[in-house]
Order: sequence, then C-alpha cells, then structure tokens
Amino acid sequence: MKKLTIQLFEYHVWANKKLIKHLRSLPEEVFVNQVNSVFPTIAETFGHMLAVDEMWYLRLKGVYLQQIGQKKLNTIEETEYKLDDLYDDINHFFINIESVENTVVYKNTKGNQFNNKVFEIVQHIVNHGTYHRGNIAAMIRQLGHEGTSTDYIFYLRTINNII
Repeated sequence: MKKLTIQLFEYHVWANKKLIKHLRSLPEEVFVNQVNSVFPTIAETFGHMLAVDEMWYLRLKGVYLQQIGQKKLNTIEETEYKLDDLYDDINHFFINIESVENTVVYKNTKGNQFNNKVFEIVQHIVNHGTYHRGNIAAMIRQLGHEGTSTDYIFYLRTINNII
C-alpha cells in the first residue's frame, strides 16, 4: 500500500512538472492571461494547487490551519521552484512514515474534525490536482494553444519505459 501511495503522489508531481514544461514552450503571457474558468489565470490555478497541497501536507504532519491562503505566483519559474520545494518536503515525509494506513486527525478550515488515512489524503491530493490540471488544459486551449497529456497511464508508460 505504501508503494502505491507514493507512486500516486509521484504521478501528481510528474504531471505538474510535465504541465509546467509544456507551459515553458508557450508564450510567457499565457501563464497570466485572463480566461473564463474556475480561476481567472493559469498562475492563480497553480497558486491554488500549491496552497492546497501545502495545507494537506501540514495536516499530514498534524499542523492545524484555520485558513489556506492563495499563493501568488508570478512566473512559471517561481511556480516550479515552489512546487519542487514543497514536493521535496512531502517526499521526505513519505520516506519516514511507518504506514500510509495511519489515521490522520485534522480540522478543516471551519474547525470541524475529521479522520482519514494517509493513503486516502494522498488520493484526494492527486484527484484535486487532476481536476485543476484539466482546468489548465482548457485554459491553454482557450488561449489558442495545444495542451499536453498528463494522464496517469502516460506516467505509467513513462516510468516503465514504454513510451
């Protein structure tokens, strides 16, 4: 179970990095251009993803946050740096965790208490990221550019050297 949980998180990291690499190939303004979507810019979407990933990481560590703050990201480079830094911390957490079946007790931003296993939280993080990467793919198309696939099956093919 631990290996699968870590693999799912590694997929999340891979997919975000692949999307960032694709964004680097597009005109710089694509990152901050306004579109009609869940968030008004790709930068703000990544800011939300970063804030939520950090919030869940802190919950895994037993830290309570009354609210999550939107992360303001100005450039793709800044986004990549901040995501890499957070994901390094999370990977270190996984190396040291005994079991992903441990229960995490945490409070949401409204102060309500919940219990979930570590692997359930990781699954949520991955699903949340997939949802917002889909938003970003749609935003890229709205701005007149081709997207890139970040599907889980492509990740599996990549790590198994099938592609």
